[in-house]
Amino acid sequence: VGLFQFAVFILIGALSLLFGDKKVDLGGMVVDFSTLPVDVVIYAVIYFVLGYLLYATLAAMLGSLVSSMEEIQTMMMPLTMVVVVAFMISMFGLTTPDALYVVVSSYIPLFTPLVMFLRVGLSNPACWEVLITTVLLIGSILLSAYVAAKVYRGGVLMYGKASFAGILKAMKLYKEK
Repeated sequence: VGLFQFAVFILIGALSLLFGDKKVDLGGMVVDFSTLPVDVVIYAVIYFVLGYLLYATLAAMLGSLVSSMEEIQTMMMPLTMVVVVAFMISMFGLTTPDALYVVVSSYIPLFTPLVMFLRVGLSNPACWEVLITTVLLIGSILLSAYVAAKVYRGGVLMYGKASFAGILKAMKLYKEK
């Protein structure tokens, strides 16, 4: 659903750039989309899709540990807070995209989709930085999918109240099988 919605936004944006007005008035601030570099749009798509996959695998892992809708909020809160922290770093980084805390946080895979896109859009990171953060993000997706599969297999055997200690318990149950 999320990827389809993103595809719709991209399609609408592309059509409006091709056939519509290149300048948009956003409440007194005029934005000229004709000056938007193509590489920034490509990076936006790449980082969105990779970020979506990372957070989806983590959410699936956490969701496999719960047995009721009430428990899901408890399990998802830490993941939600990580996204909020990444968003806040991006907001603070708008004025100084090359600040040390922004650069360092762009290498943390949970923050990379938001923070690295900020750096690509507002500053000029080296190609090796973009490559390293992308490889780290892909590696994190693969690792989280692997761990999520183990947790899911073990979590199916578990009953009762979900907890983060349950992740380790679910992985142990998987190993015993």
